[in-house]
Amino acid sequence: MAKPLLILDEVVAMLKVTSAPNRVIEAFRQQAEAVLAARNIREVEVTTDEEPEVDSITVSSSYGQKTQKGYVEFTLNEQRSQMPPAKAREVGLMLLEAAEAATSDEIFVKLLREKVGIDVERAGMVLIDLRELRQGTRGISWPS
Repeated sequence: MAKPLLILDEVVAMLKVTSAPNRVIEAFRQQAEAVLAARNIREVEVTTDEEPEVDSITVSSSYGQKTQKGYVEFTLNEQRSQMPPAKAREVGLMLLEAAEAATSDEIFVKLLREKVGIDVERAGMVLIDLRELRQGTRGISWPS
């Protein structure tokens, strides 16, 4: 389930507002920084030509003390999701497949426009037909 995240400095500010002792605040900060460093977080900036905004994606591995199992934490901007490793592999494969499809769509439309001379709107219609042939639907293809 997606969960909103807080930045460490925000949590520290909240502790100060609640009049937490400085020693507690400092101990919390040290513990939080150690946990974050141990997670080996990798951040990736995602951009497209169409949208100048940058999405912040964070992926990390972790271990649940209660469940005694490893899990993957995926964060997009401020929404966090935790999943078992098998689901993370499935999501990773879906991302790779979608990236390949997007690249081939771009090449296909460019070919139609530049070599065949089809206008953008018509090329888009042909692309929808291609997508239906490729994935069995014109819309989103959900994994089973």
